[in-house]
Amino acid sequence: MDQITENAERRSYERLEKEFAFHYTLLSDLANAELTEQGVILDIGGGGLRFLSSEKWNKNEQLLMQLDFEGWRIEGVNCVVCDKGEGCGSMLVVGSVMWSAETANEEQFEVGVRFTARMGNNK
Repeated sequence: MDQITENAERRSYERLEKEFAFHYTLLSDLANAELTEQGVILDIGGGGLRFLSSEKWNKNEQLLMQLDFEGWRIEGVNCVVCDKGEGCGSMLVVGSVMWSAETANEEQFEVGVRFTARMGNNK
């Protein structure tokens, strides 16, 4: 069994392949955290995401991430579709780095993150 098939079978959540930018930072001091890093999400699911970064992150490092989604917002525990004029939903989440690997572009790394906590809605 190849690695790709093996990983697909272990996933509990389906992944949505959609590229969009997001902001994040290393979670060391939540009270003073500034989302200074910017990355590009490659795919996202209920359990985590995969993104491109200019830095190589170490396994188990905790990241605070702000995810902005055009066209929906969070109401309670549900995601609700909204008109484009209403802006977007924004959510703060914490994730643990599961792996980090070099890409063909030597200035970028691909990073896999498992969600560990939702901090709440930002808008």
